[in-house]
Amino acid sequence: MTQLVAFLIIVAAAAVGDSLSVRTKARIPSLLVMMLIFMVGFWGIFPKNIVELSGLAAMGALASPIIVTHMGTLMSFKQVGNQWRSLLVGLGAIIGVGIIVFPIFSVVYGNHMAVSAAAPISGGIVAAIMAMDAMKAVGKPELQVLVMLFLCLQGLIGMPIAANLLKKDVKRNWNKIIETHNNKTIKNSDINIPEEKKLIPPLPKGYQIPFVLLAKLILIAFLAVSTASLFNNVIHPYIMTLLFGLLAYYLGFLEGDILSKANCLPFLMLLLIASVLPSMTYATPQLVASMVGPLILGFVLAIAGIGIISFIVGKLVGFSTEMAISVGSTALYGFPGNYMIVQEIARTASDNPEEQKAVLDYILPPMIVGGYATVTIGSVLLTGVLLKFI
Repeated sequence: MTQLVAFLIIVAAAAVGDSLSVRTKARIPSLLVMMLIFMVGFWGIFPKNIVELSGLAAMGALASPIIVTHMGTLMSFKQVGNQWRSLLVGLGAIIGVGIIVFPIFSVVYGNHMAVSAAAPISGGIVAAIMAMDAMKAVGKPELQVLVMLFLCLQGLIGMPIAANLLKKDVKRNWNKIIETHNNKTIKNSDINIPEEKKLIPPLPKGYQIPFVLLAKLILIAFLAVSTASLFNNVIHPYIMTLLFGLLAYYLGFLEGDILSKANCLPFLMLLLIASVLPSMTYATPQLVASMVGPLILGFVLAIAGIGIISFIVGKLVGFSTEMAISVGSTALYGFPGNYMIVQEIARTASDNPEEQKAVLDYILPPMIVGGYATVTIGSVLLTGVLLKFI
């Protein structure tokens, strides 16, 4: 197989996954489709070194620190602060995974499998890669398959829960949602909201070009990884890159959502996904079958942990039960799943565009910040702590 053919197969699998995700409004995660294609493909269709043949393997290690640094630019401290209740509920959900999923799973299956379950359940692909790297380092590469199965399947569990609960919450609070929207529209009609000032002024628009933006981002990622190394990685490098990304965005050195502005995000995500594909070579039918029990237990514990702690924290900050659990459940799917759910609920709630906007204004901010708290921040922090137990 030539390098170009190997690269084509990987990109085509990603295209099939994305297409099905769009077609099903993210009910079937694109990553799940891609992992299934390669799991079956590695049973005798694809060469097991297809990622190496494609040339993506050597580049995959570059993607993680760059993407995690980029994650720090997705939301400002001010935006997060305005949704402090959602932030607390989201972080509470991650604590629920840590105090319920990890200890019970450890008793039943041991610490290594507990980390392999709790890390992906708590968030997205970055936390999963942290766990997979750890499993490889301790000589248990087969557990990388368990990590990927949790990562790929969790959206199928979490998204229906959130969708149904949010629909119920919107229906119950309909009059309040419309009234709040109307009052806000009147209040803001003559107000010009000033742009947020930062310590470092932004580059002129003419210089906000892909290579300049990418160079700035890589510089921050390099400084973060170097700082973590300076302290013997006591703080995990991914946690450090996230913190450096947040700080650089707060100061103004990095632009918001910088990889999207640099038009690099899709390719770097492809590199990130390609870096985990080799783990599926261990996914024999026998191994996958043996993991059905751990998967069921993991998801039952996850729903319990996320639901209980989200409910408790939600009550303390004044959220309804439905909103609190929905925000906490973002740990199971994150962005863009949370955004797609909100769009779908707003679209089906009314045929009136203003009423649809009212619904969006009500549920979009807490769901986006909740996903930021769980997938972007909480899961990386939790996984960094859990890795100390293996």
